[in-house]
Amino acid sequence: MDRMKLLLCLRALALPLLLSQGVKSQDTLGPTTNPYGTAGMSQVVSAEPLGAGRLNFQFRGNYYQQQDAFQGTPAKGDKITTATLGGALGLNSYIDGFVGIAAYNIQGGAGSAPPPGSGVGTTVLGAQGSLPMPEDQPIRLGMQVATLFGTAGNQINTMTTLDGNQGAYGYNYLETRKFTDLSAKLEQSLIFMGRSMGVKFHFNEGIISSFQHDKSDLLVTGAGVQYVVVQPLVLGVEVNDRTFLDKPVNTDPLWASPSLTYRTPVGLSIELGGDASLSKNRVDGSRTLEPWRAFGAVSLSFDTQAGDRRRQAEKAQRDSLDRLALEEQARLAQMSRDSVIMADAVNEARQKAVNDSLQEKSREDSVALFASQQSLQASQENLAEEISKRSEAEKQLLSTGLLLLDAVYFESGKTEISINSKPYLNIIAKMLTKYPKLQIEVSGHTDSTGGADYNMRLSQGRAEAVMQYMLEVAPDFQGRLSAKGYGATRPKASNSTPEGRKLNRRTELEVLNKDALKEYNP
Repeated sequence: MDRMKLLLCLRALALPLLLSQGVKSQDTLGPTTNPYGTAGMSQVVSAEPLGAGRLNFQFRGNYYQQQDAFQGTPAKGDKITTATLGGALGLNSYIDGFVGIAAYNIQGGAGSAPPPGSGVGTTVLGAQGSLPMPEDQPIRLGMQVATLFGTAGNQINTMTTLDGNQGAYGYNYLETRKFTDLSAKLEQSLIFMGRSMGVKFHFNEGIISSFQHDKSDLLVTGAGVQYVVVQPLVLGVEVNDRTFLDKPVNTDPLWASPSLTYRTPVGLSIELGGDASLSKNRVDGSRTLEPWRAFGAVSLSFDTQAGDRRRQAEKAQRDSLDRLALEEQARLAQMSRDSVIMADAVNEARQKAVNDSLQEKSREDSVALFASQQSLQASQENLAEEISKRSEAEKQLLSTGLLLLDAVYFESGKTEISINSKPYLNIIAKMLTKYPKLQIEVSGHTDSTGGADYNMRLSQGRAEAVMQYMLEVAPDFQGRLSAKGYGATRPKASNSTPEGRKLNRRTELEVLNKDALKEYNP
């Protein structure tokens, strides 16, 4: 059949990408949504899950004008508008629930079936499940089940086939059902996303079974391609088909739908598009679809668990800082005890030297030499003990000349230090006061997202913010501390993955006079 050839062609376009290595999806603005709020296009459903706690709403409106009247259709010239309000919620990482209700309005003269006026359309309730798949693979598989409750007072487009069976005609057939239907649909999606561009392929195969008497089951198929030009802008085209499962014919509805979607970081999306009939006229001269239909949609998306996730991350940061502070306090207490012991040992050695000099003047030189050797040995032993008690941060700085400030955080795109970072910087500043001969540079680094000039200014501002705060904590650093921003010029990992970009966004301390490290590493 012609319609099957179109769907197979779309699958053939996706096959070379499927055989290649998959690229982990990086669509940071999230997938587009269909009339019921789940991921997808105007009719074709995506196998992508929404994610736990993600709540989507969409309001979609459709409009067309009846070009010619046939039995069971609105009158010629009637203007038909339908609208659907739908919502979906990610129940967990793989299962979504959705609901929707449609309404219709017919403006025209007498002779319409149904007559001019407005009414409630079909109510839909369903769920969608996606199979757990590795994130670094491009394929997604899912299944959707739904009940279409016949809450419409009138059915638009009730033309019958040549054998008398009521057909599945009109773009709005499923939006104004008077009978209850059950729908089951298989979904496959191939997703190939780079940092800001990508292509998505979606394929659907489903069956709609009705409680309507003598109504044959419908075979519903669809395929779509979405091109993410840049993160906010998505171009799409899809082909959809409905036909009887037991007797498919070429005059059943087949149409193409180009669309344009604009997405914003705050969760608002706007979609514009149209449907164009690909169906042939029936043998009696009538047609199953009007030549065109226009549609538009507004979507809103919310992460209902964002606050919980943010609080958990902040608690983990606080716990980490508390542990670090306790370790530093214990180390400083031990150093204090060691200093007292060393002072006692030195005083004892000096007293012994004085007593020996009074008892035996002739041995004065040898006793003094012995005391000096004892004092040197004690100092060396205490230095070795002090080295063994150094924190991991001290060991890293004094051995490599470089220290990553992994507990320093900034708001996205800003240079103000997070309040959670200040206890950590207090500890680092006090640690550095023990090594007055070191000249230290605070270096700021970013990932490659954004322009080079912007990244250089941002990294310089963050480095200076850390330097100024450390000078407030320890003013003795004046003249020994400098700041420099390197932007994205010194990456530690690849900027093509979220993990790599996270490693590249960092603040570090670097010893400029590395020869001075030898004095603290005998």
